[in-house]
Amino acid sequence: MFQYDFSLLLTAENLALIFIGSFIGLLVGSMPGLGTALAIVLLLPFSYGMKALSAIVMLLAAYQGAEYGGSISSITLGIPGTPSAAATALDGYAMSKKGEPGKALHYSLFASAIGGLFGAFALLLLTKPLAEFSLRFNAPDYCMLGLIAIIAIITISSTQILKGLISVLLGLMLCTVGTDSFTGASRFTLGIPGLVDGIYTVSMAVAIFAVPEILSMVSESLNIRYVSDAKQLKSRLSAKEYFHVAKPILSGATMGTVIGIFPGLGGAIASWLSLLFTTKTSRHPENFGKGEPQGIAAPESANNACVAGSLIPELALGIPGAPAVAIIASAFMIHGIKVGPSLFSTDPELLNGIYYGFFLSVAAMYILGRLLTPFFARILSVPGSVLVPVIMVFLIIGTYAGKKNFVHLWIALAVGIICYFLKRMNYPLAPIMIAYVIGPLIESNFRRSLELSGGSLDIFVQSVCSKVIFSLLIFVIIFPWVKRLWALSLEKIKKIY
Repeated sequence: MFQYDFSLLLTAENLALIFIGSFIGLLVGSMPGLGTALAIVLLLPFSYGMKALSAIVMLLAAYQGAEYGGSISSITLGIPGTPSAAATALDGYAMSKKGEPGKALHYSLFASAIGGLFGAFALLLLTKPLAEFSLRFNAPDYCMLGLIAIIAIITISSTQILKGLISVLLGLMLCTVGTDSFTGASRFTLGIPGLVDGIYTVSMAVAIFAVPEILSMVSESLNIRYVSDAKQLKSRLSAKEYFHVAKPILSGATMGTVIGIFPGLGGAIASWLSLLFTTKTSRHPENFGKGEPQGIAAPESANNACVAGSLIPELALGIPGAPAVAIIASAFMIHGIKVGPSLFSTDPELLNGIYYGFFLSVAAMYILGRLLTPFFARILSVPGSVLVPVIMVFLIIGTYAGKKNFVHLWIALAVGIICYFLKRMNYPLAPIMIAYVIGPLIESNFRRSLELSGGSLDIFVQSVCSKVIFSLLIFVIIFPWVKRLWALSLEKIKKIY
């Protein structure tokens, strides 16, 4: 593994392609509605005539760059460039509105780089054992993991638990639209052919995060500028500021790498769970959502570590850990490479080249991010009268490009208007997106579990893994109430003494 001829990787062609891939990924990822997959798809046709290693490292660089790129519009506009950057928007955009977009972008870039490096080391050192470990989880385990995430989302709303529950239920309802994967029957499609495959994920992201923000900009003031002073674009951090985000970066990177290994979970879930964990374990949870640096660092380290994590099952087992990896898998097929356990013996040089090429991809992302961060931060100096039309053009292109169906544009607008009014009534919007992403995972694995057990719920506590996860589920349910009772008890004790 550690013995590798670096001359195969460190060629002028490979280095140039890595930087090109990273730039395209960063650019496309920063445009709301376009997404990570599109960045890879744009480069895929150009990979046909390349050497296998050159093609793969270029696509990996695009993947990694797009993950960081998604945070740029999340921070500067409050609109996620990619679904996995949605969690970053909460504190990133709040920090931007406080006049520190450059600092917020630097927190994001630093966390993304550390998360990417953490994932790269995991890819290098733990591919075989981690891939084997992920196979021990079965349908009941995946179902309960999803439920843990959903319950955590609701309880994190603290005083707005009921509103959080309503938002989650709305997200779960929307994720049921489309074709039932078990029976093949249409559900809630209203006879519209464009809804047979369900509501497009990009449409949901645009509806939940973009449309309410645009309507707010229009209703408040089109001439508002959040950045009017060049000093606000300062992006240097002190040693104290780096240390402040060290813990959430490491926990997020660990969580992102592990979650990335499990096919179907992905960066969106990793970033939200990392943010939830950081908020729950923080001494000052009330600061989150108001421009807290840890609220930027945690999700960004998680979703960037998830990139490498999602490659582990692909390289070890031939099972893509994320949709973007499935596109990269097609590049392997184009070059006649069979991915899986046999790759470790048939082409170890290629495998090692991919490992070390990933490190270069992270480095390229960081270098380009440092060079371009001031330019991206200046987006906020553009008045709303100019910004809104430009954003709308990108959103329309991004929403339409994925499915080439105007139905999804109308859905984005309709759901977006609903979300705008929910936002005005102080309903949290993020749980809608999280529930929409996690919902299919819970439903499919719940139904699969019941099929395997003949309708018995005992299957959820049969294996050792299931018992551990079930215990964790119970803990997540009762912890908020225990915490609240403990706080009330402390208040009574203080009054007595």
